[in-house]
Amino acid sequence: MSCVKTRKFSANEIILFNGQLENYLSFIDTGVVRYYVVANDKEITFDFAFKNSFYCAYDSFYGRTQTNIYIQAITDCQLYSISHENLQMLYGKCETAKKLGRIATEFLLAKKVKRELDLLTTSPQERYENLLLEHPKYIQQIPLKYLASYIGVVPETLSRIRKRIS
Repeated sequence: MSCVKTRKFSANEIILFNGQLENYLSFIDTGVVRYYVVANDKEITFDFAFKNSFYCAYDSFYGRTQTNIYIQAITDCQLYSISHENLQMLYGKCETAKKLGRIATEFLLAKKVKRELDLLTTSPQERYENLLLEHPKYIQQIPLKYLASYIGVVPETLSRIRKRIS
C-alpha cells in the first residue's frame, strides 16, 4: 500500500493532457472522469469512468508512449493511483500485485470492447438509456454537451431523446 498514492482533482481539472505519458493506473474512490479527444477544434467525449472503477490512458500506460487523449475530472475526484514504475516493481515481488494488474487490465479491456460494440450495434437513444441504467446517479453530474458527444449526437438531439423517454 505504500506504493499507492492518493490524488485529488477539482471539478473540470485536466488530469492528463494530450502528448503526456500516462504514469498512473488509478482507482476512482469518488467522482467521475471523462476521456476526450480534440478533432477539428471540437471536443469529442468517448468515455467516462465512475466511482469504484479503474481508469487510465491504458495505451500510453502499458505502451509507454505519449497519449493522444485528455482525461478530465468532471466532478471533484479522489483517486488511488500507482505509478507504472511501482506497479512493475510490485509485479516482480508480489502475486497479489500481479492479480490486481490483471483485474485492472481485464476491466479496462472489457469496458473498451463493450463501448465499441455499443457504438456499432445500438442507437444514440439506446446508448443514453444504457448509461441511465448503469449509472443513474452520475448522469445528473455530467454536462449535457459531454453526454451528447458520448452518445454521438448534438445537444439538441439529446434533449429530444430525453424528452421522448421521460
